[in-house]
Amino acid sequence: MRAGKILLYAAAVVLAALPVVPVILLFFLAFSEHPIYVEGFTLKNFEFLKTGVLFSDHPLYSRLYPNVYTVMVNTFLLALGNMLLVVLVSSMAAYVISRYSFKGRSALLGAFLVIHGVPASVLLIALYYMLKATGLLNTLLGVVLVKMSVDLPLGVWVLKGFYDGIPWDTEIAALVDGASRVGAFFRIMLPLVSPGLFAVGLFSFLSGWGEYIFVYTFIQSSTNWTFSLLIQSLFSEMGGINLALVAALSIVYLIPVLAIFITGEKYLLRVTIGGVKG
Repeated sequence: MRAGKILLYAAAVVLAALPVVPVILLFFLAFSEHPIYVEGFTLKNFEFLKTGVLFSDHPLYSRLYPNVYTVMVNTFLLALGNMLLVVLVSSMAAYVISRYSFKGRSALLGAFLVIHGVPASVLLIALYYMLKATGLLNTLLGVVLVKMSVDLPLGVWVLKGFYDGIPWDTEIAALVDGASRVGAFFRIMLPLVSPGLFAVGLFSFLSGWGEYIFVYTFIQSSTNWTFSLLIQSLFSEMGGINLALVAALSIVYLIPVLAIFITGEKYLLRVTIGGVKG
């Protein structure tokens, strides 16, 4: 029995270490003097933080890549725009689906599930022509709208579970006290589902922050690149792959994600799909 527990704990430690090992290797490689493997210690790989220019000692290469800070702003705008739109639309759509009975309600919920389950790659051609027809191709706004439409079904389902968990008596009491339906929604319902809004907002932000396939397909101008596209482009760099530089960029790319999780971890642990744990 004791041997079984030891094996179980050992397996749990190994499984928990699997995601951590690549991050540790990434960290050591980012400070490596050698461009391919870990050797020595240097801060040279982070020199781009001074001016945002990659390959500053190679004028030809430096002109091929956008400024890192421009890329950072683009990535933040994509993530923030996706988060705001998903939270805004899903909070209202989920409320209507939860509180109103109308024809086609079940079909709409089923459609959300189907849309969420469709691989993004299947939609690329159709979305490309839609963005081209509307003049949104090669713009961050076009990518934000596409990303929002993909993440929206999950947000609606999560928030619907939160609205379903709120008793009707709470909303009716607000209406009896003189609040309008809109007022009750903003002053009563939204504060009660704030943990769900936080969860949906967090996942939407991280989804936008890490987006690659839509950026790669719909963005051609390097001035609109995001971190994911910049890092991918370095693997085809003509002078050979500098893995140490890629690791340094990846560390910078990873810092906001870690900061968000550290800040919101305790709050997220209280969240369930249908409400908040006590």
